[in-house]
Amino acid sequence: MNKRASGFTIVELLIVIVVIAILAAITIVAYNGIQNRANDSAVQSDLARDVKSIELYRVDNGNYPASYTNLVAMKIAGYPLVASQQAYSTVSPTNYGVCFDTTDDTYAVAARSKSGKVWYVSSKQKSPTEYPTTWQSGVAALCQNIIDNYSNGQWVYQASTWSTAIL
Repeated sequence: MNKRASGFTIVELLIVIVVIAILAAITIVAYNGIQNRANDSAVQSDLARDVKSIELYRVDNGNYPASYTNLVAMKIAGYPLVASQQAYSTVSPTNYGVCFDTTDDTYAVAARSKSGKVWYVSSKQKSPTEYPTTWQSGVAALCQNIIDNYSNGQWVYQASTWSTAIL
């Protein structure tokens, strides 16, 4: 009697392993894309809430916040700035910032998502808008590109810590 051995050949096993690896790679890429869109949406939502807080401050005080002290007063008054911290990039020590211009009574808030995209709102652009170029590490450089005359700024995420005084 001749017994025939049954089982899988090396080639069949390699084909199965390659197919599983391809499916895993597709899943990881899709997951990262979904995660990046979720982080971008969280940052945009935070910025939309920040506009409302800043506008409420203006209604109550007659002008936009023009100092860190004003931002602390906003929080005490019940309308703090918001940052869903897990959605923000931590690549650089400054990833969320508030810019003031006391000359024109204008403001801007900019943030960088974990996806690497930079979003901003300002007294002129109240809906979250993607910043057309990459994040700039200098406060003055970024602020001057968003608002006309940069005179002051406060970065809320700086030196790898979040400021709890205004968030």
